[in-house]
Amino acid sequence: MNKSMTISAGVLAAAVLMFSAAPAMARVDVGVNIGIPGPVYYAPEPVYVQPQPVYVQPRPVYYAPQPYYGDRHYHKHHRHYRHDNDRDGVPDRYDRRPNNPYRY
Repeated sequence: MNKSMTISAGVLAAAVLMFSAAPAMARVDVGVNIGIPGPVYYAPEPVYVQPQPVYVQPRPVYYAPQPYYGDRHYHKHHRHYRHDNDRDGVPDRYDRRPNNPYRY
């Protein structure tokens, strides 16, 4: 029994090794070319393409409108002494009071 067990273990080990090596086997192709040799492919020469020049569009220019100061000599409704018409330094509302020293 010991002998048959050793043989069966050996056969089993051989089968395991054979089947585990089966996916690792490489396929060997042998090709024979008769006549004209195949085309030779060369790597193309490197091509340098110059980039486009960088163009930055200038920012728009804004001008402030001219300030309007009005007519310098227009004083139709402007009264300098609106509150003191007689120019005595006392406002008009106090001119007629009896204790005003500048009354007369």
